[in-house]
Amino acid sequence: MNKKDWIGFSLLEISYWCFHASFIGFLMSYLLTKGITNTMMSIFLASYLLTSLLGSVIWGIVCDRFQTNRRVSIACFLTAGLVMYAIFFSEGNIVLLGLLYPILGFVALPHAVNIDSWLLLVCKNDLSIYGKIRCTPSILYAVTSVVLGRLIAAHGYSLMLVFGTCFLLTGIGAAMMLPEGEKVIQAQAKNDFEKGSVKQVFHSASYRYLIVLLFLIGLAIAPMNHLKTAILENVGGTVSDIGIDGFISAITQVPFIACADKIEKLPLRVRYLFVTGLPLAAYLLAFCAVSPVMVFAGSGLINSGIGILLPTMRSVTETSVSPAFRNLGHNIADTVFNSVTGMLSLICSGIVIGLFGVKSMLGICIGIIFIAVILAAVNVKS
Repeated sequence: MNKKDWIGFSLLEISYWCFHASFIGFLMSYLLTKGITNTMMSIFLASYLLTSLLGSVIWGIVCDRFQTNRRVSIACFLTAGLVMYAIFFSEGNIVLLGLLYPILGFVALPHAVNIDSWLLLVCKNDLSIYGKIRCTPSILYAVTSVVLGRLIAAHGYSLMLVFGTCFLLTGIGAAMMLPEGEKVIQAQAKNDFEKGSVKQVFHSASYRYLIVLLFLIGLAIAPMNHLKTAILENVGGTVSDIGIDGFISAITQVPFIACADKIEKLPLRVRYLFVTGLPLAAYLLAFCAVSPVMVFAGSGLINSGIGILLPTMRSVTETSVSPAFRNLGHNIADTVFNSVTGMLSLICSGIVIGLFGVKSMLGICIGIIFIAVILAAVNVKS
């Protein structure tokens, strides 16, 4: 990859994740100040995850069918920008938010996968390049979250709009300067797409097995991601601890993503044992926690596992799915890991916590991730 494309993809990844940190990351807090209740926020978030599931499939098909990641990326940035302004100036109008949140979900989460797929296509699946470019946004995501959180506390939520706009414009500029994938690969993929079926994404047993593990891992760690406030409060944590936890979560992914090419050299069985075993250790820590520090340590372990899982799921998809369906394959994997499990988590975990308490929910998650550990140990050939 030449220097221009390296810089372009770095800016693109940074722009997307810093927009996510500066706007989506503070959106719930902003809307709560406008009188939106936690119940309504749960409904909005569920609709966000539901449409992200739909968006992942549709955008994946569009990228594969028309062989373009650039135009999809620009469209997602522009749509997210329009929705950002509409939400910010909605003044808490529930009807308007009920329409806008699903649109944001449709373009925001799937966009991350489109960018990663595009990068892998241009760098010809070189995980050394992918890892070095992809790790930088995690650092800046953490920094943006902490710095902007303090600025918003001092100067108000309008800074969400200022920072969000800057990152969106940078992202659009980066997308416009980057090339599409190789024409030879695109021509072959177009022919395959016209002859085949979307069912071919699941043709590979290796890919199907990845999806099963992603579902179990995602289902187990989703409560830790979506209900971290309740988990911290259960051990005496405060609002300030949420920011610390978020910083730790982002930073611990970095070294593992940066070393993606070296991690790929490990047998697949070993990688799967890491990405299931680390969350298991994290939940055991959270279950036994008597202070926020133990929860922080658990978050570090979970995100270390995610740092290994991200390049692994990209690599398995690239090698297991036909070139005609790789964008869709990446989108389905991310949808299962994030959106599907996130929706189930919002529904089930809240009920369990309300009826039986936080420790009961943590115990159930331990059981789920333990099943994933067993599958990783006995069913994956190295």
